[in-house]
Amino acid sequence: MFDPQEPQDPLREMFRQAAAAGQSHARAVPVARIAERARRAHRRRVAVAAGAACLLFAGGGVTAAALLSDAPAPVAPATSPSPDAPSPGETTLPPRSSTTSPTSPTREGTPGDPSATATQPSGRVTTSPP
Repeated sequence: MFDPQEPQDPLREMFRQAAAAGQSHARAVPVARIAERARRAHRRRVAVAAGAACLLFAGGGVTAAALLSDAPAPVAPATSPSPDAPSPGETTLPPRSSTTSPTSPTREGTPGDPSATATQPSGRVTTSPP
């Protein structure tokens, strides 16, 4: 331990005294306290795992709902155009359910408007000439 040939160092002596005091006051932690810490750590791990599982399932459900709700746009039938079909530059509105009598065509738009459309009794939409 102490070598008589070494010079006396006051700092070294203080460290030795502190170590001796620490050893005399050191004691083992009770088993109950260690077990309680382990239980708390286990509860935290289970809570984190349960939260992560909930987030995973919720995210999967939201993703599935978003993917399933995107219905593709309806595709027009592959038929040849009729002779009175509008030119490609003109747009027509899709037929609406009519509350008027089915024998008279309905007019939409203002008089004289080149983009005014008429819905025929068959449900076909036509545009009026300019």
